[in-house]
Amino acid sequence: MRIMKISKIPALFLILILSSCSLLLGPEPDTSPEGILKSLWDDFNNIHAYLDIRMSQNTDYNDWHDVYYNQRTGYAHKIRYNMSERSLFNVCASMLRILNDPHVGLYMPDAFASSYTDDNEDIFSLETVKLMLKNNGTGKYKNFYYGIFDLPELYSNIGYIHIIGFTEDNVDPMKQTWGLVIDNIINDISGTDALILDIRNNRGGHVYAMEYIAARFASSSKEYLLASNKNGSGPKDFQSPRIHIIKPANTRYTKPIILLTNNNTVSVSERFTLALRTQEHIIHAGTVTRGALSVRIERPMVNGWFYSISPERVTDMNGKIYEGIGVVPDVHIEYGSNDMQIREAIKMAILLSN
Repeated sequence: MRIMKISKIPALFLILILSSCSLLLGPEPDTSPEGILKSLWDDFNNIHAYLDIRMSQNTDYNDWHDVYYNQRTGYAHKIRYNMSERSLFNVCASMLRILNDPHVGLYMPDAFASSYTDDNEDIFSLETVKLMLKNNGTGKYKNFYYGIFDLPELYSNIGYIHIIGFTEDNVDPMKQTWGLVIDNIINDISGTDALILDIRNNRGGHVYAMEYIAARFASSSKEYLLASNKNGSGPKDFQSPRIHIIKPANTRYTKPIILLTNNNTVSVSERFTLALRTQEHIIHAGTVTRGALSVRIERPMVNGWFYSISPERVTDMNGKIYEGIGVVPDVHIEYGSNDMQIREAIKMAILLSN
């Protein structure tokens, strides 16, 4: 009898350990089709910073709750117990497309679905611009193309810099050094009278790189942006806003600048736009930006897929939100043949530099 009592002790101890683990780790995630869709909906309900704005631009559903629970068209009713993985992926992707958010995407090992439908007609050709530059300019530095215009019919001394993006692919963001060359570029064009700073088709990148480069075009320190992370399921559940400031660097270009954007100017490049709009020597021209200013983060799902999402609500210093709307230029210049945006921008730069 004594041996039997002793042998029960380890078993009882094991049960207590397993019970404690269950309490600490919580229940096993629901990996059924319904569970996967619901967990995705929940995550967006808790993390996405612009549900109210994105849903206000949709005419099929009242709000995000309606997207899932609507008795007739809610996505909860599109799930079938024995549906294939690809069919489930298509349902999840369709639900996210309602948001029409350029920062939102869904990924599985052999498929990707974007939330955003790109019907943009803004056309940009760097090759066209190259033909306008002395010796076709240079792209010797990663993410930059620059030079000085050579157009006899527009006699001028106007420089040009195109910033292709604010990141380097497949390189740890904290180890990227490509932006350091901006000082060399500014020194190369320092003798010009004005500058066309072109961020058309700039799809964004990393905030720290953008602010480092923006500092080279600042003449005064200015607060330019407020960013708040979503931290709950309520529409007003946000952390206290962080203030972003543009500060002049030692090496900088502060002669007249025309900042050119289009509808493919998106994400961090839109923050760059807001930063430079605070500077008196800079005029924002071109066409409206995309309207997606949050950072983009990626998160895993319980079944091994992952998604990207917009967790930050961004405003200018007056509290204006540009999500889904874009930043409207001070001077609208529509795209035309032979890149009329560039020619019109040069004319503006000439006037400002005289």
